[in-house]
Amino acid sequence: MGFLDRAIKNGISKGVSDAIGKAVKQVVEPRATEYANNVAKQFDEATQQTQEAQQAVKSTSGMEGAFANLQRSMENYATEMSKNVKVCPKCETATTSDKTFCPNCGEKLPEETLAEGAVCPSCGKQNTIGTKFCQDCGAKLPFAIAEDKAAAENDAAVLAKWAETMPQYPVWNCGGKDFDLEINDEYQRFSARMENNSSALNAIDQYRELLLQNGFRQAGEYPCKEHLYKKIDGVCYHVDTEHCLDGDDDFPSFAFEAAEPTGGFDYVKPEPQKGFGLKDIFKF
Repeated sequence: MGFLDRAIKNGISKGVSDAIGKAVKQVVEPRATEYANNVAKQFDEATQQTQEAQQAVKSTSGMEGAFANLQRSMENYATEMSKNVKVCPKCETATTSDKTFCPNCGEKLPEETLAEGAVCPSCGKQNTIGTKFCQDCGAKLPFAIAEDKAAAENDAAVLAKWAETMPQYPVWNCGGKDFDLEINDEYQRFSARMENNSSALNAIDQYRELLLQNGFRQAGEYPCKEHLYKKIDGVCYHVDTEHCLDGDDDFPSFAFEAAEPTGGFDYVKPEPQKGFGLKDIFKF
């Protein structure tokens, strides 16, 4: 394996990712990687023919030119392949353009193929697959519009499920996206993707305030603001906001469960016992 061959192979993964985007990786990446490897091999064989070519390969400008040509070739290859590919907006399964419904989850597929979804509705430019905005005029592309719509519908469905299955807790209204609600016999867990750690911390504070406004409060033998409780029809409901960022700094996760705090919801601190002094001796 020659110098340029090794260098290009090292950059293939990032090049493929940049060229085709996440949604179509499962279909395009294996073939695009094979294609890139073949191009790299051709480059390497060509450079072995003369000493002058070897020197050009070792120069910075020669490397940059080789990578630029490879990137453009891969983008064109991915776009051509994607003319016959649709991606499910719900589960992101890629399938052929002749299908109307997703073969994996049954969701209705978009009308456009991936390639059509990257055509600018304003100026008509065919953009790179996975691009959200037109590289010529800046207009939002159909693929990005459909992706945003699907994400918004998913988030709305999660909040509707919350309102139906967890009426004891105020429904989330503190921003974010990519909502997820996990429900099992022991607890429920909600998570939301925020822009950064600062916005995640603000969202946690906002939800604590929303809980307080809806009658949740500190309780038990060791009350603290991170664990809030509310009794409804004799059942104590608990929200854990202490461990929200244990898994991800910008993806807060809240745990909900029916549970009493240590000492019980109505815990009352006992009165301190009086000391036994000399005056008490003379009482007998």
